[in-house]
Amino acid sequence: MKKIFLLVSLASFTFANINVYICDAVVDGDNVVFDICINNNISDIGGFQFNFNGGESNFSLSGAQGGIAANSGFTVSTGGTTILGFSFTGGTIPLSNEEQVLTQLVGTFNMNTDIATIGIEGLVLSDPSATDLGNVTDVYGEVSQWNGGNLLDGDHPAEYSLREAYPNPFNPTTTIEYNIENAGNVSIIVYDLLGREIKELVNDYKAPLNNGTYSIMWDGTNNSGNSVSSGMYIYRMISNDFTKTHRLTLMK
Repeated sequence: MKKIFLLVSLASFTFANINVYICDAVVDGDNVVFDICINNNISDIGGFQFNFNGGESNFSLSGAQGGIAANSGFTVSTGGTTILGFSFTGGTIPLSNEEQVLTQLVGTFNMNTDIATIGIEGLVLSDPSATDLGNVTDVYGEVSQWNGGNLLDGDHPAEYSLREAYPNPFNPTTTIEYNIENAGNVSIIVYDLLGREIKELVNDYKAPLNNGTYSIMWDGTNNSGNSVSSGMYIYRMISNDFTKTHRLTLMK
């Protein structure tokens, strides 16, 4: 029986009190259907877009079906790892305090191991009056274990991760979440696009967290405490043999 660790790098994402996350999965051989759930008590939703990352599981996304997106007249299309939902007729997904299945992602695995890590990334939502998909303003992550029949709570092995800053673009502050697999020194530094160091956010010895993540906030200042100009920046994490880089944008 295959075991899957569901890393929702919305992992899941939130927009105020709109939460989107993996809430269930059904595996039949190499075939799998993931329920993507939503809890929304803020406003109706006019569209959504996110990436589904199969990671080392070699997940191949073949389509999307059902859920309240389909019930609301949305067309949900998939291309590569991108899921895009919208209505040709101006339909919206209504707010609800209850958990609902937004859509179901259908695909197959070609796994070389019994454990895989998957995730949702880059979620954006829009309200009905928006002319474009707007950026999510908050983000959180959760890890669950899939045993072939249920999502289980409890401790889960730590792993190296550096998540997208949120909000992004930002003003005046943004938060960066990270974790490590093995204890050691962690360095997270913000650079400009010319590779010059702007701000050292973390330079410390850290131990792994089996549940949750570390977080650090950047307020748009440099190492001298002065505010930096608007524009795009790069932040890089180095810990033991792990290195990862993301971009973020400061808008004033």
